[in-house]
Amino acid sequence: MIKIKKILLRIVKYFFISVLVVILLVLIVPYFANTCRSTDELKKFDIIIVLGNPATDDCKPTLIMKNRVDKGIELFNLGYAKKILFTGSSVRNNCTEADVMAIYAISNGIPKSSVLIEQRAKNTYENAYYSVKQMRKLNFKSAAIITSQPHVKRSCTIFSEFKIDFKLFGTNIPNHISKYQLFFWQLGERMILTHHIIFG
Repeated sequence: MIKIKKILLRIVKYFFISVLVVILLVLIVPYFANTCRSTDELKKFDIIIVLGNPATDDCKPTLIMKNRVDKGIELFNLGYAKKILFTGSSVRNNCTEADVMAIYAISNGIPKSSVLIEQRAKNTYENAYYSVKQMRKLNFKSAAIITSQPHVKRSCTIFSEFKIDFKLFGTNIPNHISKYQLFFWQLGERMILTHHIIFG
């Protein structure tokens, strides 16, 4: 009985040590790993890239998606670029994110001839990979990249792996996102970013 208690205590001890190490890594690694290579001085770009976010089950843009597309429309109208690319596959339902965003953008004044779509990406790395692949086909070298503010650092880290000039633009958090939801969103971003930095 005493041996069992000792074993259980060791398991609990190592469990809490492991949790503490993970927490410290999540808190420290994103701050000290300077892997973001955004080119902040650029004001003109070859293309605007809007990163996807799941649409509703009836293929309508959510508020998070609308915020991203609205920022893309704003930058387009300000003359930041003449082309705008929407990237994202269908991840959580049968609605392709890029298509939903493109329809919303066109309905809000973006010329169809200026819109490009990328429908294969199922995560942020693939957003970058497939978007840059399209850029290279068009001989584009610079991009204004749009995503939600909590997602900016991870996106910047990932796009920094590709040889393009870019600047990240973070959109505001919709009012319906509670502080509790925002906390877990930011925590999730830190955990994924930490994993990406350590393991690639």
